[in-house]
Amino acid sequence: MKEHCENPLCESRSVKEVPVSVRKHGDQVRALCATCEEAYTWGVQHGKMSVQKRKVWMLAIADKGLIVHARAFNSKKDAEKALAEYLRCYESYDGPDDIAKVCDWLAEHPERISADICGTPVNPT
Repeated sequence: MKEHCENPLCESRSVKEVPVSVRKHGDQVRALCATCEEAYTWGVQHGKMSVQKRKVWMLAIADKGLIVHARAFNSKKDAEKALAEYLRCYESYDGPDDIAKVCDWLAEHPERISADICGTPVNPT
């Protein structure tokens, strides 16, 4: 390990070597002081969080083909529950949150209301 921090803007004593990528993942190391190593760790953490992909569930409700309600949810179950709540509030649905019952009710009332719940991966930035 080198005696001094390899950050060009720092002249402190190095305390730790960390992996860095030059040509491929982690193919070299750099010696950093405690402060620069903490900043490096924050950067690694931010990088890992920013590339995580997760799924978002979209609820879209249409009236005569025009979207009248759209919302994103963290889970499919939440989107299904919101669909039932919307139908209760605006369309006189009086059944349970059970998606099978909601679908049956929608099938009985196809004249103007339609709903779609779909999952899509997102990359948070």
